[in-house]
Amino acid sequence: MEIIVQGKGTEYFTPDETILNINFYTKGQSYEEALKEGVKNVENFINEILLNNGFNKDEMKTRSFVVKEDQKYNEITKIYEFNGYSFNQGAILKFDYDKEKIASIMEALSKLNNAPTCRINFGVKNEQECKRNILAKAYKDAEEQAQAIALASGKTLKQCMKVDFKPFSTEYISKTTFDSDLMYAKEVGFGAAKTIINTFTPEDIELSETLYCLWIAE
Repeated sequence: MEIIVQGKGTEYFTPDETILNINFYTKGQSYEEALKEGVKNVENFINEILLNNGFNKDEMKTRSFVVKEDQKYNEITKIYEFNGYSFNQGAILKFDYDKEKIASIMEALSKLNNAPTCRINFGVKNEQECKRNILAKAYKDAEEQAQAIALASGKTLKQCMKVDFKPFSTEYISKTTFDSDLMYAKEVGFGAAKTIINTFTPEDIELSETLYCLWIAE
């Protein structure tokens, strides 16, 4: 007798990693001007934020980098016209969840000239372990269902012949975020930032996965 069941595993994980998403943007009338000012802003961020908070500059990883000509649409002439050049660099910085370090970064960002736009997310460092825990729960759920069906049919559950599941597509990220509006508030001094952080805990990450199992019962 073949028994096909769907097992579901749900697990909650407490975030243990901070993810700082950074985007540098600068405008200039020439390619050289946009590039020069963009690089200057990145270097300023490295010196004032990274190095002052105990990071190595190589810990910030570049995701994207482009300097390009911009255009804007002229409603009168009905054509696109030259609008200078823009510098865009996206980067990410990951570090262990640390309220004091987050508070320090928030304070520094609120004082930084030409600060990049930033968003702080919270995730988990060991995604593979999380996946194993979720799949183990899903498999156990499928086994219990198959066992119940086998007993109801007067059969003995023997073995699982096939397991199938869709690749993991869920991000291991908490729904809790900090964005630039909060971090750039000029009234957020170190004391205020510490108060905000110490009264806040990121929401646990809820993840679910489904297994499809084929069992044999005799």
